[in-house]
Amino acid sequence: ERLVRRFDVRASRGAAINSRLRAAARSAYTGSSACGVTRSNVGGFHSGEELFWGAHPADPHWYTPIHELMLEALQLLHTPVELDALSISGWLNASPPHAHHQVHDHGESLYSAVYFADSGGAGSEAELGGETCSGQLLLITQPEAGVDRFEYVALPPEPSTLLLFAGGMPHAVLPRASQCGITGAAPDALALRVSVACNVSLMVE
Repeated sequence: ERLVRRFDVRASRGAAINSRLRAAARSAYTGSSACGVTRSNVGGFHSGEELFWGAHPADPHWYTPIHELMLEALQLLHTPVELDALSISGWLNASPPHAHHQVHDHGESLYSAVYFADSGGAGSEAELGGETCSGQLLLITQPEAGVDRFEYVALPPEPSTLLLFAGGMPHAVLPRASQCGITGAAPDALALRVSVACNVSLMVE
């Protein structure tokens, strides 16, 4: 069974989604003291979890395009009957360079998912003069049940990609190097790492 399922969004569609999410993230980040919550996040902005519904393109919700992507991805993994029994919820993350997420899991969710809208400048080592910029999603796996041996899989925050993995899998998000930030930047020019995290759960009747 695959550890992670990756879905790449075509360039034009991804650009539109990313622009919409970046705008929502910048707006939320500047007012995060009023509406953000603290979960696994250390620093940055984490919106409250919202149940996704009404996946019509004209809907104004920030999560509408992600809801559409999630439904398309799940249709490849489940029958229509199975899909009708699933609920999707999620939240918006906006992280400056030194923000990160501590190790956590998503409990009894069938899947965890993350869509990357902006890496915040987390480029390759070559782009950073040999310095890693990180900001990676770190998955923690246990190859053999009952044995205290763990493996770590680091996935870069590549914009316009959607990742699905088991909801109970522990994971974290690493901070980025200081080179990723724009020192002294105005709030609307912050190098924010923008993502949407999701839970896919079985609905209880």
